[in-house]
Amino acid sequence: LLEVLDTYAPEKTYAEEFGARIYKISRDPQGNRLTWMKITNGILKVRSPLTYKNAKGEPIEEKALQLRAYSGDKFTAPEIAEAGELVAVTGLTQTYAGQSLGAEPEGKKSTLEPVMTYRVGLPAGADPAVVLPKLRLLEEEEPQLRLLWENGQIHVQIMGRVQLEIFQALVKQRFGLDV
Repeated sequence: LLEVLDTYAPEKTYAEEFGARIYKISRDPQGNRLTWMKITNGILKVRSPLTYKNAKGEPIEEKALQLRAYSGDKFTAPEIAEAGELVAVTGLTQTYAGQSLGAEPEGKKSTLEPVMTYRVGLPAGADPAVVLPKLRLLEEEEPQLRLLWENGQIHVQIMGRVQLEIFQALVKQRFGLDV
């Protein structure tokens, strides 16, 4: 059966021009921002310049400082990632989940919008202006989470009660804050 598949199954062909789809943003234990992507065409080399538009539509040019191929918690740092591979890239500061790079066509925008807005109640002594940048890290990692700053207060827009509980647990785990 494997010989027949090897002989007659069509092989995927990829274009020469680089293309990728970003599917996740996260941070490693040292706090480095990781942009997770699937290379859909061509190759990506370490130190390759990448030009893309940030969420505001402004053109950005940055370099892929390091490529990481993860297996569990451990990773290797290849010099090249080829079409069909999944890699995490450091050095990209304004990418977002769902974004296309290079020759990859733009995908469909998410139709899910958060429907509930909650005021984030901070513990005594916590400064909202200091907490907001920390919460922005979570917003960057979770596309359905929206943060608003109104009259010195932080508001969060989420899908519902379950996501609210997950948000509270993440804030407690990552930043040690009971919100």
